[in-house]
Amino acid sequence: MLTSPTPLVPEARAITGTLNALQAEPEKKKQQQLVGMNFLEGTCTLPSTGLPEYEKTMRENCENTVLPKRTDRSCLCVAVLAERRYLPQAQPAGMISVLEQLGHAVLVIDPEDTAIEPDDCNWMRGVDVAVARGRSWSVLYLLQWLESMGVATINRRAAIAAVHNKAEMTVALAAAGIPRPRTFLGSPQQVVKCLTAQDFPVIVKPIFGDNCRGLEVVSSREQLAALDWPEPLAIIQKFIPGLESDLKLYCIGEEVWAVRKPSPLLQKSSDTAAGRSPELVPLIPAWRTLAQMCRKAFGLDLFGVDCIETEEGPLVLEVNEFPNYTAVPGADQKLSHYIVAAKKQERPI
Repeated sequence: MLTSPTPLVPEARAITGTLNALQAEPEKKKQQQLVGMNFLEGTCTLPSTGLPEYEKTMRENCENTVLPKRTDRSCLCVAVLAERRYLPQAQPAGMISVLEQLGHAVLVIDPEDTAIEPDDCNWMRGVDVAVARGRSWSVLYLLQWLESMGVATINRRAAIAAVHNKAEMTVALAAAGIPRPRTFLGSPQQVVKCLTAQDFPVIVKPIFGDNCRGLEVVSSREQLAALDWPEPLAIIQKFIPGLESDLKLYCIGEEVWAVRKPSPLLQKSSDTAAGRSPELVPLIPAWRTLAQMCRKAFGLDLFGVDCIETEEGPLVLEVNEFPNYTAVPGADQKLSHYIVAAKKQERPI
């Protein structure tokens, strides 16, 4: 359940803020660009030159999004902060579509396309709740800003930041007693001093990596000692070879789904693995418990847990905020209803 102060602006307004305020300003002020959009006469538009297809969709969405007068409390304005790389993906696109079908106004904000003065809060006026898809510094500062002004956010900025830094995430997993492969933090040249030949292979991960970018599988002490790692710190973890699939736990609040997906490392080297589809599998109690332990450790509402299955049970590789919910049935509807329900539970009667 969300906890945040009552929004500063209880009445719905146009996304651009108060239309009367705009009309009172000089003509040149009307041309001011805010949040990557031109705010004119109660509508918001995006520049039309050279837009990729997903930005055209975003533009059409914004042009038609004017917050209705809320005669009842069922209509929300939902701001979706989405990194550009995620805009064409199943999420948040599916969630946005369902929210609009339910009659809620959706303001899509691409943080890479913003230029805002820090004392100008017009862009967030009328927003009831903000949902973040991404972990970039732009997403994080906008979330911090929204929260400081009393706007409810899913996920909270602190929760996203807790899994953004993989070193801090690893420490938090250990503190919570969550099972994981043997892991070291340090430079490759320092960690190699702690390992024997039997500890290999290992996988070396960047602190701020995602989507398997920057991973290195290392098979010997000599190879690790000679590794030219571009950062002063790395996550070095026991690698269990031969696993053809990973276990992904997708979570929306307390709901959990289990999906088996081809191992991303195997996909890079095998056409057969690349052709396999993710598969929804029955959830067992131990997996549910593991997912809820991760939720408690990081304070996340929408998240995924990457696991591998071993003879000793599942081990957590990492936790990610707001995943794509691949193979989860009805994910678009479940995400939308969770956001609306969480916000309504927060509101005073």
